[in-house]
Amino acid sequence: MKSAIILAGGKGTRFRSQKQFVDFYGKKLYQHVYDKVVDLVDEVIIVGVDVKAGVTRTESVLNGLSRLSQHSSKVVILEAARPLVFKNQIIKLLESKSNSSSFSVPMVETIIINGCNYPNRNICLSFQTPQAFNTKMLIEAYKNGNFNDMTDETRVIYEYYNELPELLTGGPNLTKVTYPEDLILLESIMKIYNIKIDE
Repeated sequence: MKSAIILAGGKGTRFRSQKQFVDFYGKKLYQHVYDKVVDLVDEVIIVGVDVKAGVTRTESVLNGLSRLSQHSSKVVILEAARPLVFKNQIIKLLESKSNSSSFSVPMVETIIINGCNYPNRNICLSFQTPQAFNTKMLIEAYKNGNFNDMTDETRVIYEYYNELPELLTGGPNLTKVTYPEDLILLESIMKIYNIKIDE
């Protein structure tokens, strides 16, 4: 059984409002994500709508996991703040044989570890969601590990099972809405790459 969790419960401090409920091309941000995943899985849990959001991302993910069917074998975790996700990207995650998989793109900025050093950006990647996981493994890791405020679930799987994620090639369509001006950026991305909102 395949499941999906959509994280739509952020406070929107940086956006200055709850961005997941902002109108974008006639729908709320989270609704665009829901429409793309609903026909690809057996169940969808929208954290912030179907179930209460947590104070942190970790709490929100746990709240979503707690509502999944016990028969769930794979779960895709999506963010309402990435409304341009493609259906075929979700399908790639669902078809992956890995216990942990994520989209990523090469780093283009110079990186510094504060007060430490400069890592080689040529070997660094920036993760993008959605991501997919073996449901039982993720639940077990969260249940038995000491994970309180994780920004990403691939790290949970890695730290608990020492298993790295399968990396899939991401892209500009997975740009995350964080600030109000990011909506304008998304519109520009749609025009430049000829992206339709319902792809």
